[in-house]
Amino acid sequence: MPGVPPVPTKTQFEQIAKAIDPNARVVSTRKLVGGIACRMDVLEIRLPDTTIQKVVTRQYWESNTPQSRPPPRGESAILRTLAANQIPAPRVIVAEEQAGEIFGRPAIVISYLDGVPDLAPADLQDWARQLARAIANVHAIEVPDELKSVPRSHINSVTKWMEAPEPPERFVKHEVGVELWNAMRLLWPGVDTTASQLIHTDFWPGNALWKDGKLLAIVDWEWPALGEPIGDVAYFLSDAAYAGFDVEKSFLETYERSSGKPIHDLLFWKMMATAIPMPDIGNWAQGYAELGTRTMYPDDIRRAHTNYIRDLLTQFNSNA
Repeated sequence: MPGVPPVPTKTQFEQIAKAIDPNARVVSTRKLVGGIACRMDVLEIRLPDTTIQKVVTRQYWESNTPQSRPPPRGESAILRTLAANQIPAPRVIVAEEQAGEIFGRPAIVISYLDGVPDLAPADLQDWARQLARAIANVHAIEVPDELKSVPRSHINSVTKWMEAPEPPERFVKHEVGVELWNAMRLLWPGVDTTASQLIHTDFWPGNALWKDGKLLAIVDWEWPALGEPIGDVAYFLSDAAYAGFDVEKSFLETYERSSGKPIHDLLFWKMMATAIPMPDIGNWAQGYAELGTRTMYPDDIRRAHTNYIRDLLTQFNSNA
């Protein structure tokens, strides 16, 4: 059924345990915070050798209008590719086909990682550098054949917006949206969109797990795309700016050094990043609230978002 995933039943948890090992027994379960786009639960099982294993069940949110929110894009294949390239990310425990059959909706079971998002890092610049290195390594992956069918959704969306004869509704409904769209349209002819690398598309601080100041994993890989890596870079920098994190210099320097490639078209992709949550970014505050480590109210993030766009427009106008 479309909508928010329900609480898994006792029987479903037992079936997941059996899928992992026919003789496994459920020890405990608990809801995992976060996961705006899905429901996550920690399932603790006892294996026949008495070993305790923790896994995470992920039931994806389903839309009543699938055309506006597409289904997840083969997270198992993505996670296997990341593992093969030594990218810190969860492992697949029960793939979509079997997990979906048990839950009766799109789902997956992944490894449990003993870490949490860090939205108040003790060393902000080191935090940014670790994230820059990790995402640069993702972008360096040679895309395997099984992922070449992943859509270029990021590029497709921006192309549609830029080729529209008038500002799309999301821009019109925001106080500086039309001005942003006009600036993007002027930059668009010079933007290189030929890249087709694996990108996360939701690379924000809440989708990274940490322990003792060390990055454990980048998580939430249900909607990746093939496209321009600078889209991920800009998305992260924009979100970090909304939260008041002054990390752009450290992040960009480390990313360029790790990737071996210069940053290009950053102003355009920052503008693109700000357009994604339009017309109202207020519900993004829920992500911070669910993680419980940093308080941001809807009006706070709306104000930060608008101010950031104004700064981008000032930069654009000064370069015109």
